[in-house]
Amino acid sequence: MPEYSKPTRLVEYINSALSTQHGHRRNAIADFVIALIEIKSGSQAALARGFDNFEAAVKRLSRLLHNPKLELEASVLAHALWLVARLPRSGPIRIAIDWTSEDTQHLLVASLIFGRRAIPLFWRAYDGAALKDRMREYEHALMTTLVEKVLDGITARRVLITCDRGFGDVTTLDLLDTLGVGYIIRAKGNVKVDLDGAWRKLNAVRFRTNQRRRSLGRVRYCAGSPRRVYLTHARARDRTGRWGIWYLISNRRLKAEAACREYARRFGCEEGFRDSKRMLGFAKARIRNIDAWSRMFLLVAIALVVLVGIGIGLLRDPDRLKRLLREVRSRRRGRSELSLVRAVTELLEHDESLWHLFDCRAKFNLGLCL
Repeated sequence: MPEYSKPTRLVEYINSALSTQHGHRRNAIADFVIALIEIKSGSQAALARGFDNFEAAVKRLSRLLHNPKLELEASVLAHALWLVARLPRSGPIRIAIDWTSEDTQHLLVASLIFGRRAIPLFWRAYDGAALKDRMREYEHALMTTLVEKVLDGITARRVLITCDRGFGDVTTLDLLDTLGVGYIIRAKGNVKVDLDGAWRKLNAVRFRTNQRRRSLGRVRYCAGSPRRVYLTHARARDRTGRWGIWYLISNRRLKAEAACREYARRFGCEEGFRDSKRMLGFAKARIRNIDAWSRMFLLVAIALVVLVGIGIGLLRDPDRLKRLLREVRSRRRGRSELSLVRAVTELLEHDESLWHLFDCRAKFNLGLCL
């Protein structure tokens, strides 16, 4: 890949976000992020084929991914702090925390929600053997670092964390209360709550009418070690017509509709994982070393920041956006088969001038629909 082809805005972003890294490493990161966006594959061989000298590119990428001087915790934290510095000064900051896995390798990721999408904010990687009896410990460590270091300077009341059923342990609730942040977590159906003076399993709680959601107020949660939480009961039919049930617990008093709407935003992290694995090809990264695998995910996370940034730039010019989208996607019954993030990757193949829409000094609008 010729040196002159590197977009200036991307280099400026990497130089500011990873300023403590050596210039050669920053240049390599910029080159391989561009290759990742163009080739859409986490395979080292596939990425190297995008360069003039295949063998040199393979060695360069391998050196970057296995270089201990590209210290993981510091690099991921620098990436996260750069993002946080560009968040709006008011309004909610929504974070979804979840695990994602490839074979025996696992990532615990805190994702920043942008409308209907999410991008990785902070993460840690683990081998499957390291997770035995320690998952809760790792989750609590990430949450503590996230709030105390990554979001330092952000008022805790602005932060709302959403998690799926695996995070509904009472020790997790205690930790989030201690950290002062809000949470909405989907509880497991076999957990008991104190309703009408009796302990009942959540999956035994029934709707009395045809209502879809209701707030059950502040209740005692978990018979073995009770905690006071706000409980919301909701249901909806999936595409096959089967009922899906949500039992949502929170430390904030929200109306049932608001609680469900906030929890539904959590699925943006699932879309973010899909963007990482399928659209950018992280699922094809066959890297045994867990640290090298996590460094590859750093390249993916940077690529997603760039794509979201270009998308935000396009949204500032609706007429141009509408005209460009006609080139890469069709519309059926008023809906598009492509997200804006995916559309940007397709548009960059035809119009390299779009790179200039990425402004690394601009604030991110978290409410935009991506």
